Amino acid sequence: MINKFKKRIIAFIMALIILATILYVFYGKNWLVEQQYIQKHKNIEYVKNELMQKMLDIEKQSQDVLNEMLNLSYDIDLFQKQTIIMEKTIEKTLDIEITHKPFFDYKNIYLISSHKLIVLKKNLSKIRWNKQFKEKVIWLELIDANRIIVLTDQNKMICLNRDTGKEIWQKKLKTVQTAKESSTYQISLNNFKRLDSSIILVHSENEIELIENITGSTLSVYHADKRIDHISDFDILEKCIYYIEENKISKLVLKVKS
Repeated sequence: MINKFKKRIIAFIMALIILATILYVFYGKNWLVEQQYIQKHKNIEYVKNELMQKMLDIEKQSQDVLNEMLNLSYDIDLFQKQTIIMEKTIEKTLDIEITHKPFFDYKNIYLISSHKLIVLKKNLSKIRWNKQFKEKVIWLELIDANRIIVLTDQNKMICLNRDTGKEIWQKKLKTVQTAKESSTYQISLNNFKRLDSSIILVHSENEIELIENITGSTLSVYHADKRIDHISDFDILEKCIYYIEENKISKLVLKVKS
């Protein structure tokens, strides 16, 4: 009787061992690998957090030091200002009023006048092509090297060929589109390598002002003959902007003198 009981216990233990072996073979290895993987990523995440906290602490300390330096008075300027001149090089008068800011690519300038789109050569020497629309044009986007998108006040999107103005397709949009011009934007070091620091361009009435973004001091002011209605984005290739006075477009080049 005792021998039978011992045999049952041994059989039960052997069954448990076999079951544990099977579970390990089919699931245990994967489970261990997964736990190792999870622990590894926890360690990496912990190190990242520690490094990030140290970087934030260093950044805060550096900013505190910089603020103290800027608050001190020196006999000489801590940041010597660059001399930036804005010089009008060319202009062109058209027989229509321009209603939006100038758009441009590497060879053309695109001007919107109510129901019309006029495309000039980059040097403003002549009109390459123009196109009349039944609806009022409210915006324009350059989407690739060959096509532009025109948006109308009737919520229509029209795709045109850049070189000819030929219509490629059009589509009625579900959402209402609006113009999105701005009179203020930044010219960064990536866009103008000769700058010591990024600058802010602001236009109001008949003035265009360049502001140094570290101290907020004025670097240069350009006075136009008439009220400036629209200004373009910064042209990285030409190092200039284009501005509109009623029916006239002018090219304003930014020149840096260290």
